[in-house]
Amino acid sequence: MATVLESRPDATPSAPEPSAPSGPPVRRRWLTVSICVVLAVACAVATSFNIYGNPIRFKDEGVYLAQAWAIPNMHALANYTYWYDHPPLGWMQMATWATLTDGWDRWSSNSTMAGREFMVVIRVATTLLIFALGRRLGMRRTWSVIAALIFVFSPLAMYYGRLTLLDNVAMPWILASFVLAWSPRRAWGASVGSALCFAVAVITKETLVLIAPALLLALWSNYRRSSNRSFVWISFGLVLAMSTALYPLYAVIKSELTPGVGHVSLWGAIEWQLSARKGSGSIFDPHSDARVLVDSWLSLDSWLPLCGLVAAALLIADRRFRPITVAVAIQAAMLLRQGYLPSMFVVSMLPLLALSIAGLCDRLWPSTTARLPLRTAKHGARERLSGASVRLRKVGAVTGAVLVAAFWFTAVSKASDGWINTLKYQWTVDADAPQRQVIAWIRDNVPHDSVVVAEGEMWLDLHNAGFAGRNNVWVYKVDSDPAVTEQLGRWQSIDYLALSRVTLISESKKTMPMVFDAIEHSQRVAEFGQGDNAVQIMKVNR
Repeated sequence: MATVLESRPDATPSAPEPSAPSGPPVRRRWLTVSICVVLAVACAVATSFNIYGNPIRFKDEGVYLAQAWAIPNMHALANYTYWYDHPPLGWMQMATWATLTDGWDRWSSNSTMAGREFMVVIRVATTLLIFALGRRLGMRRTWSVIAALIFVFSPLAMYYGRLTLLDNVAMPWILASFVLAWSPRRAWGASVGSALCFAVAVITKETLVLIAPALLLALWSNYRRSSNRSFVWISFGLVLAMSTALYPLYAVIKSELTPGVGHVSLWGAIEWQLSARKGSGSIFDPHSDARVLVDSWLSLDSWLPLCGLVAAALLIADRRFRPITVAVAIQAAMLLRQGYLPSMFVVSMLPLLALSIAGLCDRLWPSTTARLPLRTAKHGARERLSGASVRLRKVGAVTGAVLVAAFWFTAVSKASDGWINTLKYQWTVDADAPQRQVIAWIRDNVPHDSVVVAEGEMWLDLHNAGFAGRNNVWVYKVDSDPAVTEQLGRWQSIDYLALSRVTLISESKKTMPMVFDAIEHSQRVAEFGQGDNAVQIMKVNR
């Protein structure tokens, strides 16, 4: 594999082979292996440091982990009714990791770590694939390493990369599909592997299907002159279609493809995702949810998103980088629509933005090889450039070097303080402590036969604390899942509530009637945390 990474992917069949890199092949292979080991260790250490306490646990983390736990423990795809909100392959991968590593038992008192531990592995894989993809794009080793390091140490990438999210699980598969699509050998098997990896990514997080045009462009760019291109395209299409069809096929087998009485459906979930969810507004409206979300991204790291977008736009003229630019452009365009914008949307953009920044620097930074004053004639002969052309080429090289040096000088001087301060916070502050205190208080002070309605991120920890079965209810399901609503019957069936301030502010009696009836008849007995991260524990007075 390392030998493949060392080939210059921008060579075409009609062009002469570039001169081989200096140094014995064995030495070059060991250099690549050494780089990968260093990158893997750096990413693992940086990501693991204080991952127990930062960031504060995220609602979706608890939902995905509970669903992953349900696979080996309940032999079901979810701890409640699986309603096709997302394909299940993402939490299947989480369940596989936690089961094989005994994560469910090792982290029984803090189940969030069972997922975050897996995210460390996922993030290491993503980092190595960024390096590999950089090499496939024709970037030199140094700039491929820089792309990977930008991703590793960006506070924005660090924040979301630690969270147990489907987007994180899907990213290595997306990057692997691009790496295989740019196979320098243009083998049939590489195209099939690319299709399989992309199918896994889509069945992990369905919204990543938006990147399909960029992957197809990469495949066409690499195989367009290959003698097996027709066979490659047919195989790619068939494998991708058959693999992704497994998801709707499951719905067909369960008789849940279309809406009907008394059951959920895949089509109903799609309609809900596309139209029923409340829109986030325009990113240009300073008071919209979308703008607040984008501002929160930029508060963590404005350098990577903004510089990455500019770099991707400037690389549109580069044939090798054009698919990356297209992928970034598609996702950036989705930010402009006024539909629902999930907070983790930026996750799939970050590796591509890091590659764009390093890729532009690689293109501008002058080559140090002896081939600089040479050009290739149409018939493959190498001719000496005229003196004026050589001087012009040297001026361009110097200009590129100055631009790159000026960019990095500005970036380091402007962004370094923000990166250092944010990373220091992420590596030292235990932001999740109040959440663990809530679980401990309920475990020690609430009778275990009480019915506790709590946030989704607490469900598995409360289950492990002794609140099993009907005594442990995710707040979102009380008024949205008919089975849970029927099980409770009325608000008087609820004994305790453990709700975040965000839920108390964003929801209402209109959206959660039974929950807010219970809130109206309750008194606060404990509160942990501050601001939006505060959690109130309330005892219901019947």
